[in-house]
Amino acid sequence: MEKRPDRGTEKLIYGWLLLSVFSLVFAGIFALLVALARTPVVEDFLPLGRDHIYVALVGHVVLAVVIWFLAFEGFLWSLSTTVNLNRREWSRALGWASLILSACGMGLVVVSAVFGLGAAELANYVPVLLTPVFYVGLILFAAGILLNLINTFASVIGAKRDGKKLPIITFGMVVAGVAVAVAFISFGLSAFFQLYTGKIYLDFERLFWGGGHILQFANTIAMVTAWLYLSSLVLKKEALGEGFSKLLYVVYLLFVLPAPLIFFIYDTSAQAYKDSFTTLMQWGLGPSTTVFMLALAALVVKSKRAWWDPGFSSLVLSMGIFVLGGVIALNISGVNTKIPAHYHCVIGAVTIAFMGLFYEIVPAFNRKIYSRKMAAVQPYLYSLGIVLFAVGLYLAGSHGVARKTYGSEQNLNNLGKLIGMGIMGVGGIVAILGGITFVLNALLTLLGRESAGAVTLAEGHSRA
Repeated sequence: MEKRPDRGTEKLIYGWLLLSVFSLVFAGIFALLVALARTPVVEDFLPLGRDHIYVALVGHVVLAVVIWFLAFEGFLWSLSTTVNLNRREWSRALGWASLILSACGMGLVVVSAVFGLGAAELANYVPVLLTPVFYVGLILFAAGILLNLINTFASVIGAKRDGKKLPIITFGMVVAGVAVAVAFISFGLSAFFQLYTGKIYLDFERLFWGGGHILQFANTIAMVTAWLYLSSLVLKKEALGEGFSKLLYVVYLLFVLPAPLIFFIYDTSAQAYKDSFTTLMQWGLGPSTTVFMLALAALVVKSKRAWWDPGFSSLVLSMGIFVLGGVIALNISGVNTKIPAHYHCVIGAVTIAFMGLFYEIVPAFNRKIYSRKMAAVQPYLYSLGIVLFAVGLYLAGSHGVARKTYGSEQNLNNLGKLIGMGIMGVGGIVAILGGITFVLNALLTLLGRESAGAVTLAEGHSRA
């Protein structure tokens, strides 16, 4: 007899969703400070010093690119291995332990950034604040994600033993989970080999470089899975056959699984080490993602969905902005603001996909979207901000503005630089307004009363 997800399972899944939304609250606060610090004229009136801006930047990046993504993926791992498989999680206790650890870790990261407890180290992928409070927060959050992965893999193994076939959404999130596990292994190997060579302190740039690249695989795989989920919920159609879709997911793994071997081939201080992970990402993300996108685009063109449907618009906008990020990447030269223009499009695309999926799934938690009007406008507002932000950075980079510079360090000494950074500032504010709109609507939805005549999560999912 099959087990249906019970109320306890639904609460656990709901907890991950709530944690992910709260991470965006603080990410948005720090993002506003950073955007204002790079906007011409406005920067001169900002009361914060340079060090505070770098602290805010670390807080924003870690919350928006690491914690938000992994927390929402934590929600999708819990959802896809219970509701989608029509069963309970492998261990309820392990599930709650993972959520509590992650929440405590996020709390410490926020505290260390709000109070500026350490100097900022702007390492790629995972910048850090040089304080034990931040380190412990990051470790606790990672430990929570790791426990969630153990629960996820154990649940899938149990389902396979029961003869269940994995739905494409579950399969996709398992592949994303494997990528996160490989990223964590890469972090561990990097730390081990650095300390093994006699270093007293870790080089954070080298520590997070390899695993950071693999995390981008996980985020892209989760974004594609969100696209497929939105397609099934909004368009009521599958973009590709199940077998072919699973094959495309396996192609991602062909570039993910060999990653730990790089640490046994190259020293982490060698340029070849950095280049190897860059090559994996350059060649590994494109093929499968492109095929998925083309298939989904064909469905979108044939559909007659209303453009004010937030699930539909989020799907289309996410794919469009992801393409823009790819186009910008092809035109990057030098170390300038073209680089953040590229990755803000990519991470923006992931965020839009996750936001759109939120609108489609949350009603199954007995919650009615607080404001459908806000939900209809929000994807466009956020997407417009991301596009302006990226275009501004690209234009500024074309005129020589260096990345990771703020205030007077930007040297805005010609019209092209001023216009570019001005557009960036406007885009940043618009994107933040879009983020605030989402967070406000999401919190009022999640923390509001349950809908009358509500259905269970399992029933709501089966009707979708």
